[in-house]
Amino acid sequence: MLKIKKSIVKPLNLLAAVLLVLTFALAGLAGKPAYAATPGISLSVSSGPTGMYLTIHGFNQQQNLIDGYDYGLLTFQNSDPSKNLPPFLTFGAASIKSDGTFTWEGPLPRAGFYDSPDGPQLYQVPLGHMEISFFEFNGFSGGRADFTITDNTEGPFADDTNTPVYSMDRLWKRTDQLIAAGETSRSWLWGPRDSGNGFVSLLEPYAEASHGWRFVTYYDKTRMEVTNPGGDTSSPYYVTNGLLVQEMVTGQMQLGDNIFQTTTPASIPAAGDLSPDNQSPSFAAYAEVMRWAPYQDGDIIRQEIDQDGSTYSNNALPDYNVRAVHFVKETSHHIASPFWDYLNSTGLLKDDDNKEYTGRIFDPLFYATGYPITEAYWTATTVGGEVKDVLVQMFERRVLTYTPSNPPAYRVEMGNVGLQYYQWRYNRG
Repeated sequence: MLKIKKSIVKPLNLLAAVLLVLTFALAGLAGKPAYAATPGISLSVSSGPTGMYLTIHGFNQQQNLIDGYDYGLLTFQNSDPSKNLPPFLTFGAASIKSDGTFTWEGPLPRAGFYDSPDGPQLYQVPLGHMEISFFEFNGFSGGRADFTITDNTEGPFADDTNTPVYSMDRLWKRTDQLIAAGETSRSWLWGPRDSGNGFVSLLEPYAEASHGWRFVTYYDKTRMEVTNPGGDTSSPYYVTNGLLVQEMVTGQMQLGDNIFQTTTPASIPAAGDLSPDNQSPSFAAYAEVMRWAPYQDGDIIRQEIDQDGSTYSNNALPDYNVRAVHFVKETSHHIASPFWDYLNSTGLLKDDDNKEYTGRIFDPLFYATGYPITEAYWTATTVGGEVKDVLVQMFERRVLTYTPSNPPAYRVEMGNVGLQYYQWRYNRG
């Protein structure tokens, strides 16, 4: 059975857009203090073993940025040319905020693969004095700080993760780059990733991943993950969505295809504001209705769910004309009409050459959401500080919400499952 050290699940900082990469190279840029006028970084400690959680603060001038964000590489460097150090190993990401600062916290890898002309090569992180540095992909600014490796026997294994990084980037750009640029009006599929609102990337344990670790990226709406970095990058399933909703509802945290850690289901509200004022049902409440299917095809949905998972027919609801329209035999649940229309919608997208086209947003159909694991239920949910009627339906990978009072383009939205799961798993308040 997979064993996880306690340090693996300590709190992280939920920020985004600078790639943290472990690089062993001789060339480097002059070091500067974090938050200075020129790029630089500072470390929470100056020495320690691989596997430890290190906090890195930094500043990046955001030169040559694309659409307001950019990637930067965080690297290990060494001044001893006799060690024949490799190019780099990617192991995380953090956001460049609007003021140019970023923060990242995560485990340092003990080993990994790096690219070479002869293919992926295995490398063990060496003991002794190193320099941790970063620089941008599209710019040339950077900074560095001293770090000493005191032990290299523990910690995660970083697979050749450049390909996963670029594949995740391509997937985000397909649907959400146009939203970020204000060129289309629809709700986020993944979530923003600039100005400090985006993602955090790190290594997480997963039994079937090479050496038991895989590269994941958390967005507001989901977690992207690559279990097999050497897989077929043309497959829509090279990058997958985590079964985050399934895990939070059942309290079964998945650490492998058939390995689960039993924990407490998430008490976080499944929809609406993440605040004490929001008294709508938590993920845990929906466990009570996973095996209940009260509707037939075409039935009007009037069932409401309360905080303890009890349901009742609320005939006082306005006539929103929401119906159970599509039965999914795999889980024996219906999909509500607004969600079925949303899953079959088309919109403006971007291809791999950055060209715009109109196509299906969800292709394959259930790629992003997975199958429904509950029926759709009405809730009294606090949204933006105001209590509203919101239709909520749990899917394996996402939560879909329908708010009739919203503008039409934003009536159906993805719940903030990535943010909620991250708080649940890493015990962040």
